[in-house]
Amino acid sequence: MAVNLAWAGWIWVAGVVVAAYAGVSGGGERPVVAAAAALALAPALAGFIILPWSGARLGALSLVLVWLVALVGLVAGTGGWASPLTVGLLIPIAFARTLGRWTRIAGIGAVLGYIAAGPFALMYAGLGRFSVVLTIWSLVLIVWLMGFAQRREARGDAASQRIAEVSHELRTPLTHILGFSEMIERQIFGEVGARYVEYAGLIRKSGTHLLGLVNDLLDLSRIDAGRFDLQLGTFDARVVIEDVVRVSVDSAEKKQIALGMLTPEAPLNVHADDRAVKRMLINTISNAIKFTPEGGRVMVQASEVNGVLQLDTIDNGPGIPEAERAILGQAYERGSGGARAEGTGLGLSLVRALAALHGGALSFHEAPGGGALVRITLPVLAN
Repeated sequence: MAVNLAWAGWIWVAGVVVAAYAGVSGGGERPVVAAAAALALAPALAGFIILPWSGARLGALSLVLVWLVALVGLVAGTGGWASPLTVGLLIPIAFARTLGRWTRIAGIGAVLGYIAAGPFALMYAGLGRFSVVLTIWSLVLIVWLMGFAQRREARGDAASQRIAEVSHELRTPLTHILGFSEMIERQIFGEVGARYVEYAGLIRKSGTHLLGLVNDLLDLSRIDAGRFDLQLGTFDARVVIEDVVRVSVDSAEKKQIALGMLTPEAPLNVHADDRAVKRMLINTISNAIKFTPEGGRVMVQASEVNGVLQLDTIDNGPGIPEAERAILGQAYERGSGGARAEGTGLGLSLVRALAALHGGALSFHEAPGGGALVRITLPVLAN
């Protein structure tokens, strides 16, 4: 999607250049055409800056608003209600549909923008053929964006159906395997040999690992297809952190790792999806336990920094080389230490994707005193 949005920006830039040339060659005044061209280029240039965050809710909204404001200005400056560029107000709506969100806001904004631009009739006489050519180019961009949006929606519907099928076909038998292996391991229906108990434990452990992998892969697929809907609510983030730390203690104790948490005394109320926050912390903590040597320590810290929720998972393991921090968090990227532990690199990719859905980010740093510091920042603090 980001690549296609970038292409849309370049298509618009090319159209503005062509329209500016047509305006000047058609008798338009150079200063007037230059001013109109500068305003027309603004949303594309701003869009290139926002593009890396277009997958997040706030990034998508910012992209739509940038185009909306610039095009309202163009309509106002090229004749108001009589401007042929009025059709350009459909571009923010096409962008919103392409992004899969904020379409209603874009539509309302386009209507209000058209009403507000009506009383103005600036620069129109000195633009030559600029407005007409850019109007034609606007129609080209709208058709291109809507075509991409329709293809994306079709792929999303197909992916959603396949995800539902895969979810049922994989999760159901895995649940049975885990349940039956645990029954054998606990010898619920009578004693069995020690070797069978050991093998049942190995089956349960491998099944749990496989189920976690399936869940990560399916959730990433749902996010990529735009079918992962956040269930937002207000809650105390300290409660979620305590729950995750509690369920992670067993894994830490098996490696004699000291697992702790540090949270504020006052409630840390946030407006987010508690399941997603829990999932992010489970992945960062399990990763820290996985790569921390026996006898080490892992600490989870939560704090409010500049109005943003900051969740840090800190360990005293080997740390993350600076050269690898840029690629970690991408699907199937594990870093140089990944060969020593099981996993596919999907966990941190899911953390990054879930953070982006909340308008946040995932980053990697060196921990004080050595080790790794994995930081999740989420602009979700409740008032």
